[in-house]
Order: sequence, then C-alpha cells, then structure tokens
Amino acid sequence: MTRVTSATSIMCSSVCLWALYFKDSAYRRHVLELRKHYTLLVPETCLIEVAYPIYRAKGLNELKKYAVFLRYLPLGKNIKILPLSHEALAKALILTTDYPEYFVDEEGNLNIYDAILVAIWEKMKIPFATSDTKLIKYGKTHKLDYILLRKAHN
Repeated sequence: MTRVTSATSIMCSSVCLWALYFKDSAYRRHVLELRKHYTLLVPETCLIEVAYPIYRAKGLNELKKYAVFLRYLPLGKNIKILPLSHEALAKALILTTDYPEYFVDEEGNLNIYDAILVAIWEKMKIPFATSDTKLIKYGKTHKLDYILLRKAHN
C-alpha cells in the first residue's frame, strides 16, 4: 500500500462497490474501514461494470435489488459518484492504444473499464483502492498512489 496521509478522498474500484453491496464480500471490512476515514469516490463506470457479474451470478431479481442499492448509494455517508466524462473516455481510448499490455487481454478483448478508471486516476491524482494487480502495476510504473484492498481473515 502506498501511503495516503494527506488525502481526504480515494477513488474506488469495482471491487469496492461489490464490497459495499455484498455483505459477505471478503473485502467488505477493509472498504468500510476506508469509508470511515475517506470519502469514497465511485466512478460511474463501476456502477455499470458490477451489474454484469451480479446478473451472471444471481440473475434478474438480484439486479433489481442492485438498482435500488444504486438509487440510494449517493446518499450514503462518505460516498460520491464520479460521472463519466467525455474527456475520460477519450483518454481511456488513448491509454488503450498506448498501453495494450494493461488494457487488452490475452484473448484480444478491450478492457475499457480499466482504462477509464486509470484515466480518472491520472487526472484526479488521488489514491485508488483496488485489488487488481495489473492496475497496481500500472500505478507503480506511473507513480500513482494506490491502496491494496485486503481480504478479511476469518
């Protein structure tokens, strides 16, 4: 974990959002601990990205519950939603072409969600809370602050 002494806000990954939604998430304890000390900035793209695994894992009924959760999420303590900007999307596409090793997977699929998160991270220059080793490696290479999310030990 990179030191985060002066930040008042941190950017959240999809894993953070998942941990806020699912009470049994292995990362929930750490994310709630972070929320006590920082405002969690949740990029709008994470709201979309998390919908896919929720639907695949639990179906349409769970997706409806997730929609209710999203409706009230901005009212939660120390949580703000970061809208997706045209600028972030354009920057993400440039990042994808400049750094395909981070944003194109082994099968040739574009990881646009990750590229959007990095575009926002680079612009905001605030710590990014994630468990994604590829994004952490990008952050280290580009001198960006991050927080490695920890799983709870049962």
